[in-house]
This record gives sequence, structure tokens and C-alpha cells, in this order.
Amino acid sequence: GLYFLAGQDAGSDSAHPLANVWDNGKDPVDELERLMKIRSIALQNFSERKIRMGAPMATLEEVLVPVYMFHRYQVEAAASVLGGLYYNHKLRGDVQKNPEIVSASEQRRALDSLLRTIQPESLAIDQSLLNIIPPRPPGYRRTPELFSRYTGPTFDPLAAAETAANLTIGLVLQPERAARLVDYHSRDKKYPGLSGVMDKLVLSTWKSAKKAGFKAEIQRVVNNVLLYNLMRLAVDEQAPTQVRAIASLKLEELRRWLDKRMESIKDESQKAHYFYACSQIKLFQENP
Repeated sequence: GLYFLAGQDAGSDSAHPLANVWDNGKDPVDELERLMKIRSIALQNFSERKIRMGAPMATLEEVLVPVYMFHRYQVEAAASVLGGLYYNHKLRGDVQKNPEIVSASEQRRALDSLLRTIQPESLAIDQSLLNIIPPRPPGYRRTPELFSRYTGPTFDPLAAAETAANLTIGLVLQPERAARLVDYHSRDKKYPGLSGVMDKLVLSTWKSAKKAGFKAEIQRVVNNVLLYNLMRLAVDEQAPTQVRAIASLKLEELRRWLDKRMESIKDESQKAHYFYACSQIKLFQENP
């Protein structure tokens, strides 16, 4: 049958896997996988030919942004599967089904797919493209449709990676979704719980195999995105106490893990990364 769902059922906190503002395919997770493949091909083929002859090369960024963020709406759709609930606006006495929690396997598949969107391989922009995007010329002001940057006038590929990573991680750790994960896991342990989801996030970022060069820097950016999202959730007054408690515990567990590994790290950039994260967690714990 068909589901009758309205705008109130969609959005970043959507619980229904099929309630999405944008068309999300027959299956939101399969569609995310498909769109990520299309995005990869589009980025591989991206070149100066994407703008008209005579246009400032800096305007490549206007074309790059929607390609790089091509998956953004589907990430939101796939995130709805995690901690999701199939439901109808059932009436007493009708034949519509009762609400049903999305199966544990569907939820885990969604999480795995979402985590693939924040890997350095998915976020890195090819050096050949970075080499041809200059600062913007006079008369071409920056707009909200462009990526934020920390590098002044120059294009910032790490800020682009940060934007994409924050989209995914922010949706996975969305407060209402986190509350549902706690709720559903407490009813039946087969469903993924918030603690397990956070553990998997940490395993896919901080504790994943270390990259080198540009991808290592992207990895550090994504790690920090997770760190600050955990902090935000830990102090979110709109989130239930247990959600905040679990986020606080995961921060402490991460701090201890970083402390243990700090002395054995030889790479100075990675050591600085660990030291700063440790310091930030300690400061946060002292003054949330």
C-alpha cells in the first residue's frame, strides 16, 4: 500500500524512512549508494570545461559545490532509516498497520552507507582540480552558495570536506534520532543503540587506519567534526539526559584512548591533532 505523509513527517529529524522532502528512490540506502557512485564519476570528470570559455576560472567553484554536495539530500533520507519507524496516520477501526521499528539490519546498513560518505576517499578533491581554481576576481563576490573557507581568498578543500562531514555526522547524531536509538534499543537489544552507533563513528574516524598526506589532513578534519558534534550533543538541553550521558561517556573514552596513544605517535601533525583533541575534551569537561 501507500503511505500518506506530510511535510511534518519529513526533515532532519524525520523518523519515517520514506518521508523525505526530495525524491529518494525506492530504497533510501540503495539510492545513497547510487548517488555516491554518480558523484564520484562527476568529480573524476570535473574540469575547466564545466564553465563557458572566457569565464573566470574562480567560478568553477559555483559548479563544483552542487557536484561535491550532490548526495546531500539523500544523506538526510538515509539517516531517517537509522532510529527509524514505519508508520501510517492510522485511525481507530481502520485496517492500516501499527507503527513498526525499522529492522535492525536495515538500520545497520544505513549507518554503514552513511559512514562511507565521510571517508577521505569520498571527500578528497583531486589535486589537478585544486590547481586550477584561483581566488575570486574583482566583481565576483562570495555568496552563501559557495563553501566556507579558513584560507582567506584561496579555495579551501578542507573546509569543503568539513561541510560534507558535518552534514552526515550531524544527521546521525541529531538529538531526536539519538533519543529514538536509546528508546528502541531499550525495548529490544537487537536494534542499534546510541552507544554502539557512537562507537562505530569513532572506529570509522579516530580509530581508523591512518592515511598519509592530503587524505590524512581530511581525516583529521572529519575527526574534529565528530568531536565537536559529540560535545554539542552532550550539552544539548533539548536532548534527554541519557543521550547527553552517553555522549559525555564517549568523550571521556576518547580522551583516555588519545592519552594512551600520544606518547607512541611519531608524526608531529598527528601528535598535535591528538594533543589538541585531548585538551579540548578536558576543557569541555571542566566547563561544558
